[in-house]
Amino acid sequence: MPVPAPPPRPAEPGPGPRWARPALYGMLLAVGLAYFWNLSASGYANSFYSAAVQAGSESWKALFFGSLDSANAITVDKPPAALWPMALSVRLFGLNSWAILAPQVLMALATAAVLNTAVRRRF
Repeated sequence: MPVPAPPPRPAEPGPGPRWARPALYGMLLAVGLAYFWNLSASGYANSFYSAAVQAGSESWKALFFGSLDSANAITVDKPPAALWPMALSVRLFGLNSWAILAPQVLMALATAAVLNTAVRRRF
């Protein structure tokens, strides 16, 4: 008895239209400019989380646990990893609104790029 031939494999997806990658870069650039425009106007944004970021910039233990104060008396209601990029930025650049908010803008741009990669058409 002959063995049936395996079903044909679908064709490999192509790279997509030529305009897709420049459009993505243009969109990320426009969104980045809009987010960074007058970034310091809102001050420290949320003072509750900004206090935790300041504590994390002063104490490695407070940074690891997401403590609201550098003495680790109480923690915030979010996972501490959400505060780590901001606290490290404050350690590098000092406490100011740009050091607190710029990592959030960069994470938003990275999220848009990853989302585009995840949901774009592959056929």
